[in-house]
Amino acid sequence: MRIHLQSAIKGLWLNKWSTLLSMISIGICLFIIAGFFLTLYNVELLTLRLSAKAAIVIYLKDNTSANQISSIIEELNKMGYFSQIQYISKDEALKEMQSLIDPALIELIGYNPLSDTLEAFLKEESLKKIEEIIKNIKKNKNVDDVYYPAKVIAGLKIIRVTLWNLALAVFCLVSTAILFIVYATIKNFYWIKTEEIEILKLLGATPSYIRFPFLIEGGIIGLGGTIFASGLIFLVYLILHSRSFSEFLPALTKIEFPLEILSLLPIFGMGLAMVSSFFALGRIKYQ
Repeated sequence: MRIHLQSAIKGLWLNKWSTLLSMISIGICLFIIAGFFLTLYNVELLTLRLSAKAAIVIYLKDNTSANQISSIIEELNKMGYFSQIQYISKDEALKEMQSLIDPALIELIGYNPLSDTLEAFLKEESLKKIEEIIKNIKKNKNVDDVYYPAKVIAGLKIIRVTLWNLALAVFCLVSTAILFIVYATIKNFYWIKTEEIEILKLLGATPSYIRFPFLIEGGIIGLGGTIFASGLIFLVYLILHSRSFSEFLPALTKIEFPLEILSLLPIFGMGLAMVSSFFALGRIKYQ
């Protein structure tokens, strides 16, 4: 193993410029993949947060008594779908409206046109059952109407699905690019060592003995690309969380960077590079 490792390092050093360019190219490819999946990860979190914060607004019928309102709240709590239920009387709603629009417009109407409402905040795990929940709420005789920003949530879901499809396409294309980069690099290294390989064949070296240093070279190139990509990710993280940038675009400082991605990148980069190296060597023939 030590001999193979030394041979691989020697080969990479002799072709240092090709090795460096391959590592940088692979690093940029891995950075693009990581960037897409970081974006998707944050879109998923945003969708869940907005969906959970978007309350079901339940409009109650006029003359609904306090006992009936308490009964409705109790029934909603028994469902177990809600993290919080808040009662807003029509008078409270009117005061809030007066702070948003000209009170003179409300005086023209001559009466309070609003209804008593309940705001029920869904738990994240209950989002999948939203249609069934609304249907059950509407069955109550004291409920006039139910509103939920379904179009907004549906729009977010469409964006999420579109991004997932785009990320999958980018992942396939960029992974193919990495395979070709490593394939071309290792194939070139193989042809440079043709004479050395022929000597090893004459000395009785097995195909696996000849192949192993090239697989290590591919793994090291993949690892180098991973380190370069991780450095770029860390640099972007520092820039986004820098003081000057946070003052300019404070929302971007809330982007989350899961550390798991930094542990998965080396496995993915090295694995893909070694697989490509294996196919680049092909079948080692003996005459």
